[in-house]
Amino acid sequence: MKKYVYSFPILKERIDEWLAFVETVNTSRNNEFTEMHNRIGVTKESWYLQKTSTGYDVVVYTESRDENFMVNFKNDKTEFSDWFRREVAKIQNIDLDTESVLPELVLDWSE
Repeated sequence: MKKYVYSFPILKERIDEWLAFVETVNTSRNNEFTEMHNRIGVTKESWYLQKTSTGYDVVVYTESRDENFMVNFKNDKTEFSDWFRREVAKIQNIDLDTESVLPELVLDWSE
């Protein structure tokens, strides 16, 4: 299992809109969210909201069967995936097709 952590900024004035998006993903569109993850090879995903001096960051933890999950996501052209990318672009001003570069892992300690 491969593990990834990455973050995207979000402006303070967009937090309520982002939380409504999260609620939609967690409830009425949760089955589609699960199906998308199955298609792209993701087995676990957690989202965190981190307050910063300039606003907030959305911190995402992902576990995947292989390192190509982000490429798989970019190539997943279902109605749900297209909706998901449009919502993120609108709320966070991030184009997940072009601006989602995974950070370099520099420490991974475990007992």
